[in-house]
Formats: sequence, structure tokens, C-alpha cells
Amino acid sequence: MSKKDFFLKAKGDLTEQRKALQKVEEKLMLWRILAFVGALLLFAAGYDGYAFGYGAGGLLLFVFALLVRRHGRVRERISSLADRLKAVEDFLARKEGSWRELAADGAEFQREELPQGQDLHIFGRASLFQYLCLARTAGGRERLADVLSPFPESREVILARQQAAMELARDKGLALKLAGLLLALPDNHDLTPLTEKIRGREPEGSAYAIAKKLRYALPLLPWLALLGCLLGACPLELALALWGLNLALSLWAVGAHGDILAPLLEINHALRGYEGVFLSLEEFEPKSPYLHDLRRHFLGETEGKERSLKASLGLRKLAGLSERFRYRQNILAFVLLNALFLMDSHLAVAFLEWQRGAGRQLSGWLSALQEVEMLLSLSVPALLREKASLPILLEGNAPRLRAVGAESLLIDEGKAVGNGADFKGESVIITGSNMSGKTTYMRTLAGTAVLAYAGTAVPAESFELSLMDIYTSIQVSDDLSKGISTFYAELLRVRQMVEAAERGKPMLCCIDEIFKGTNSADRIVGARAAIEKLTRPHILALITTHDFELCDLKGPEGQALRNFHFEEHYEGDKIAFDFRIREGRCNTTNARYLLKMAGIMAD
Repeated sequence: MSKKDFFLKAKGDLTEQRKALQKVEEKLMLWRILAFVGALLLFAAGYDGYAFGYGAGGLLLFVFALLVRRHGRVRERISSLADRLKAVEDFLARKEGSWRELAADGAEFQREELPQGQDLHIFGRASLFQYLCLARTAGGRERLADVLSPFPESREVILARQQAAMELARDKGLALKLAGLLLALPDNHDLTPLTEKIRGREPEGSAYAIAKKLRYALPLLPWLALLGCLLGACPLELALALWGLNLALSLWAVGAHGDILAPLLEINHALRGYEGVFLSLEEFEPKSPYLHDLRRHFLGETEGKERSLKASLGLRKLAGLSERFRYRQNILAFVLLNALFLMDSHLAVAFLEWQRGAGRQLSGWLSALQEVEMLLSLSVPALLREKASLPILLEGNAPRLRAVGAESLLIDEGKAVGNGADFKGESVIITGSNMSGKTTYMRTLAGTAVLAYAGTAVPAESFELSLMDIYTSIQVSDDLSKGISTFYAELLRVRQMVEAAERGKPMLCCIDEIFKGTNSADRIVGARAAIEKLTRPHILALITTHDFELCDLKGPEGQALRNFHFEEHYEGDKIAFDFRIREGRCNTTNARYLLKMAGIMAD
């Protein structure tokens, strides 16, 4: 079964399950109505003197309550199936080419000081981030942006991520389930403000101890008075007065309780989504050390002797508190619940107790979840691409890049043309006609290197590379607000590479149409100087150009530079490209043909 067939089958199965549950929901709706109407009729019969009416009506009302509960669970399952269906559709969108409309494109992570993000289409519309991202929380997306970096971390860290991401990719069912559960969270959700508000707030002091005891004692007094009234030992007014006292105490303390409970107002149904994700991760038994360590956070297995909660249980308790507080927001509910039970006191004490226990762990749970979101996103190429291999990270400091059949992740599978590479610390001149594939080739190699350093599978038959910092000068433009011309903007990019070269770290430098922003004479002079600076044993420089004069350049020690090219051919009166890289320099141009085709130049 192909990878696309797996998701098509999953879509069909989930659609059938949802249809079946919707039929069950329709029946439950009907039975709810019948049970409620029947209960009303039976109560009316009891009122009219039929003895069985009240008893049968009460029984039918109990059945109605059970049906309501059952209906709620069915609706939750339908909602969960809808989220999983949406996840499947998003996976298929990546297979079918419509993924560029997905909401999360990571444009907010593009930084002016890191032009690689724009040059290599790491962030923004139709970017690597947009293709990969399954994260729903703000922190999860930030972690994905962190690992999609042109500056690699240590080999050990990358390999650990790679192993964890591939474990998730192999378990397609789990990956699909997690993606669906994450969709239950609001887009770009962030619980960080909650963790900041509850940090350091723990129950303490004599006032808290007294409130903790009185929250049971005070509500009990009016009920005892009511019992005494029924036994004829005291008047009913005493019970009413005590209930009024409880309400007055609640009103007096409403400000203090409000300060404690305010964070609960910012929590919505998303907590149930977190609970579902945490529960699934607690039940999962990973083999990779990375995922195993993350799972320990969810299970509450900490190093110390402090008692810890499972993440799912902690979130379930918090969700329960939030729901009860929302009910209490109704003015009638506030009066009744506080007069009868001192509800605000119970909620305040329970929330402070939660903060002392689960609240301390919340930050760790959220951090672990963000790591899982990042790893799940990194599993996407292996989940979807038919051609996907694990990149091999070569040891040593010498720059090295070898590839067979490397394709761009951003080009739809089936349309992408695979190319090879075998480069070391050297400068490589790439020539070719307009639209022949020079820039795409360079972006493919550098973008695939970013993916490899992130820890994901790459669209290639094989891909081997050493750790190299990646610098680019590809999508360069002027900046009128700063008075910077295109040529000067290029100079700044190349200067950044030259300065970085002095540090001696291995580098991959990609320069597209070097110094295209100036005249041909100055361009040749500038290109010679730049190439001489960048031709060093610790630098792999890929440079595209239309200037054939650069093909004859030599390195600072007289060594010849390697030349590669792309070319076009003509089929009748139409130009065509095979987008295959070849050794040697290009000997053809197509500018005249393109000008004629555009109607700018006459035959």
C-alpha cells in the first residue's frame, strides 16, 4: 500500500465511523425528546391524582439524564472524528499539492538578520515550515522554527531527534491520532500566561487554614438547622438566616476569590484537548531515548521524591475546576451555589491545592508537549514522501556533501527532478540558461541540508553531509528606506560570509548570480575577489552565474574551480528543460529566444 493509499483508506474509514455515530446521535436526540415529554406527562398525571405518575415520571427523568450524558459522549466522539478527518485531509493536501493554503506558514519567525529563512523558503508561504508544521501551540511552532536553522546543533542532538521523529513516522496510526488530537486545540494556543500567573502561588498562612476548614463547616450549619426545623427543634428562619450569612461571606470575599480564580477564566475547552494528547502519550511506549524521556514528564516520573501527577490527570482536574467556575459565573448559580455550599471557597482552595501539586509540573508538561509537536512535524516527510531517506551526518570538520536523486520538498512529488551532488571544501561555478534550474538546484541542496540538521527524513535516494553553517545570497533586493541598493545588499551578504570564514568553522555558502546588481565589468572584478576569499578548505561555495568568464577562475593557490551547468533543448519552436545538472560549463543561452517569445524582440 502506498503512503497516499493509507491516508485515503483512513479518510474513508473515519468518514464511515462519523456517519454511523451521526445516526446514533439522531436516535439519541429523538429518545431524549420522548423521555422528557413522557416525564412531563407522567408528572402531570401524578398531579391529577394518578399515584404512579410521580414515581414513573422520576424514573423517566432519570433515563432522560442518562440519555443526555450518552448524547454528550457521542458528540465528543463525533468532534474527535472530525478533527482526525481534518488531519487526514491536511496530510492529503501535502500529497496533492494544496498544502500551500495551510494556515501555519511560520512567517512570524522570519528574521531580517537571517536571510537564509527567505532565501531557502524556510518560513513564509510555500515554505518548509508550512509543509512540515503539525504543531498547534505557539511553543510547539517556536520549537519547530528553532530546529529549522541554518546553523546545526551537535551531531548527537540531531541524531536523537532523527531517531524520535522516525519512530513516530513508522507508527502512522499514532501520528494520525496525535495530529487529530492537536487539532482540538485552538490555533496557535498558548498556556504560557497561565503558567506565569500561577507560578509561586501556593496555599499558605493561617487565613488559608481557617478557610479550608470553614468551607465545610459553614455550609453544614444551615442544613443542620433545616433538619432541626423538620424535627421541630428550631424555626425555619434560622436555616434561612445561616444561608444568607454564607452568601454574605461569599460576597465579602468575592474580590479575594476573584484574584485567585481569575486564571480559570482564560482557560477554555482546549484543556480537554491537552488531556487527550497527554493521555495518548502516556499510553505510548517509545523505544527512542528522546521520546522515552519526554514520556516520563507526562507520567510524572520526576527525579525527586515529591509526589507527582500524570499530565492527563492534572489537566482533567484543572478542566473540571474551569468548568465549575464557568457555571458559577451565572448570577443565579453564584447566589445558590455560594449560599448553599460556599462554592467560591471550595474552588479557591481546590485551585490553590492544584497549583501546589500539578501547577508545579505544568510548565514541564507544556515543554514536553512542544517537543512532541516538533518531532511529529519532523515525521511528515517520512510519513508522506514515497522517496524519503535518512540523511547521514558525516563526522569530521571537512565540508562534504554527497547526494543521489535529491529533490526539493517544496516541489510536488512526481514533478520534482532528482539531482546528484558530490562536493567537498571547494568553490563550484554553476552556469546555465534562464529557467534551467540553477537556483532551484542550489536551494534544494541547502534546504535539504536544513532538513537534515533538523532531524527529519529528506526527499532523496541518499543524502550525506558534514555539519556546516549555511550562508546564502539568493533572494536579494534593495531597501529604499535604508538607502541600500541591490548591489550593496549583495555586498553585505558576501561580506557576512567572508567575516564568518575567518572563524574557521565549516561553511556552505550559496550565492545566486553573484553581483547581478551591477555592470558586467565590475561584476567580474567583484566576483573574482569574492571567490578568492571564499575558496578555502573549510568552505563549500556554490555560485551561479551567467558570466562565462568566471568559469576560468582559479583559486588563491592556483587550483582550478569545478564547473557544472544546466542546459535547455528545443522541441519544434518550444524551449524545454530537463533540469539535470551536468559537469562542465554551459555553452548555450536562451535570453534571445525568451525575448522573442515574450514579443519584446522581433525575429
